[in-house]
Amino acid sequence: MDRRKALKNIGLGAGFLVATPTIMSLLQSCNNEPEFIPVFFSQSEGHALRRMVDLIIPSDENVPGAVDVGVHSFIDKYCNEVMDEEDQAMIRAGWTAIDEKFKSTFEKELSEGKPEDFTQLLDEYLKTSEEEQKAFGKKMGEFMMAFENDPSAKPDSDALIFSTLAGLRGITIWGWKSSEEIGKNVLWYDPVPGQQKGCIPLSEAGNGNVMAL
Repeated sequence: MDRRKALKNIGLGAGFLVATPTIMSLLQSCNNEPEFIPVFFSQSEGHALRRMVDLIIPSDENVPGAVDVGVHSFIDKYCNEVMDEEDQAMIRAGWTAIDEKFKSTFEKELSEGKPEDFTQLLDEYLKTSEEEQKAFGKKMGEFMMAFENDPSAKPDSDALIFSTLAGLRGITIWGWKSSEEIGKNVLWYDPVPGQQKGCIPLSEAGNGNVMAL
């Protein structure tokens, strides 16, 4: 197993995604789906996925959120159609840990989770200190080394959950920024960038908006 690749894929971190035509086509196909029916995740996991993606980038009066542009559906399809079996197994392990943590914390199923429950879960892991996050990363690295020699090795549960949720946040941001709706109508979209000009009015430079991919 490629340890570096596995550590990235276990949490679906956006850093390993390349905007290939296949991935972009998959992302755009999710924008107009009237109903989310997960194909990789279970129904309860799909419920949790949608809720957390919405919490990571919610909508407001002017800007669509991540769910509005179908990022939750993209993540589900990406896992199902693009990932190989080994990577899929790692993702499932992360979500199994999330499911067990949710049940022990809230004494109910993922499918019964409310926004405030998932907010608490995200905050517990994603608002940890830099030192704690480094410790989680070290534990995951140790697990991957052990797994190479012993496939029955198990990761630290909290480290696994952190990796999964941090990766979910990363791919949610990537998918939202890369969607056609956000790229063209919210961010600064210039399909054929021209020459660099160092001193121009802000109105000619996207009004301060980040440039789309």
